[in-house]
Amino acid sequence: MPSTGVINNCTLCLIKPHIIKDGLAGQVIDMILAAGFEISAAEIFYLSRPIIEEFYDVYKGIIPEYLPIIEHFSNGPTLALEIRQENAVRSFREFVGPNDPEIAKHLSSSSLRAKFG
Repeated sequence: MPSTGVINNCTLCLIKPHIIKDGLAGQVIDMILAAGFEISAAEIFYLSRPIIEEFYDVYKGIIPEYLPIIEHFSNGPTLALEIRQENAVRSFREFVGPNDPEIAKHLSSSSLRAKFG
């Protein structure tokens, strides 16, 4: 099947395995769409540990959560979404909120990370 990816004015959203396992992916997608973003492509991946390590290599030795992130992504399916909007990277980062879900709950309580971790 041909890709629907547009690859302009876009960013990547990875919906982690715990969200899929808990049946919350639809709620995450609804929230993304309600915020005015377009989802132009979606695919579920089972990521191997070497692929995850390569993707997150820039964080190795920098963030203490590096190994737990690697373990988490290798525990189930990940939903990858192409998110589109003008200034997609900046606006989606603001929408998603701070990296730490606990900080997001305090600084950006309506953000995606505040609600879903």
